[in-house]
Amino acid sequence: MTPRKTALKTFAVLSAAALTSGVCASAATASPQAFAQVQAAAISNATQVADSLGATSGGIYLENGKAVVNVTDDASVQKVEAAGLTAKKVKHTFAALTGVKNQLDAVKNVPQTAWGIDTKTNQVVVKVYDAASKGTADKVAAAAAQYGDSVRVEHRTGKLSLYIADGDAIQNDQGRCSLGFNVTRGGEPFLLTAGHCTNLGGTWAGGDVSGAQVVESDCPGADSGLLTRPNGSGPGEINTGQAITSAATPTVGEQMQKQGSTTGGGSGEVTSVDESVNFDVGVLNHEFGTTAHTDHGDSGGPAYDGSKGLGTLSGGDTVTSYFYPLTLELQSYGLELA
Repeated sequence: MTPRKTALKTFAVLSAAALTSGVCASAATASPQAFAQVQAAAISNATQVADSLGATSGGIYLENGKAVVNVTDDASVQKVEAAGLTAKKVKHTFAALTGVKNQLDAVKNVPQTAWGIDTKTNQVVVKVYDAASKGTADKVAAAAAQYGDSVRVEHRTGKLSLYIADGDAIQNDQGRCSLGFNVTRGGEPFLLTAGHCTNLGGTWAGGDVSGAQVVESDCPGADSGLLTRPNGSGPGEINTGQAITSAATPTVGEQMQKQGSTTGGGSGEVTSVDESVNFDVGVLNHEFGTTAHTDHGDSGGPAYDGSKGLGTLSGGDTVTSYFYPLTLELQSYGLELA
């Protein structure tokens, strides 16, 4: 994808509470934007070092804003430490974990389960919700058991649900959602939101937009949707005034922020990447999990880290909120951000 300006704007306009402050103990005296810059530099440096290791890289994660590079041999430990970064010796390479995750993706028709990579624990984490049938739980557990200690199975209470209900920023006669980002394609303005919202079809309205029509809708598989913006383009910023100047791939341990029309602002931590989440409507691929609190009506709202846009909300449970990566949405639809 060619370089493009990636200024973003959330369109969640209801109940926009103030962002929580102090994203972690080491940054208690720093503004969220200043800490985001520290995280961005740490991720960039660690990614370059990890990429240079090739097959011995176990991936990276953040711990209180500082990068840790997983490695599988002593020579790589020395290389990482020589670059001034923290090394952690692990058993599994990131490529191996990705291979396991991809093999699990072959397990189909297993709603109320999910799996993704947690580089902190050097494992693929499989989540089985108590809303899953016994047959589904047994099927997923049997598949996970084939991969030994590269997989950890967690049993979760509650139920996975896509967040589309009362309290959303925009609505039609089928449902309500939050819009995430102002985007353009071929110079024309559009609005990016969740695909499970645009799957409802119809004409959408809310805030300074009326008569918005669905032009793209992908869910399940992806969770992306695109609406026309009949009232012109909007500014490239979150509705708090936070400018967003790039779209980035999330990193485990990264502190992030979110906006939603039901729960307003908030923060959390990225807990998994490249996760396959089996909602009742089908599997959503490449999601990233976070500890941010969201609820029905927040669907389509943005996750971001300072000036970096990360993704749009799909849904989750009372513990984990899942977002679909913004970088994939831009690439899939050939978009630039307003």
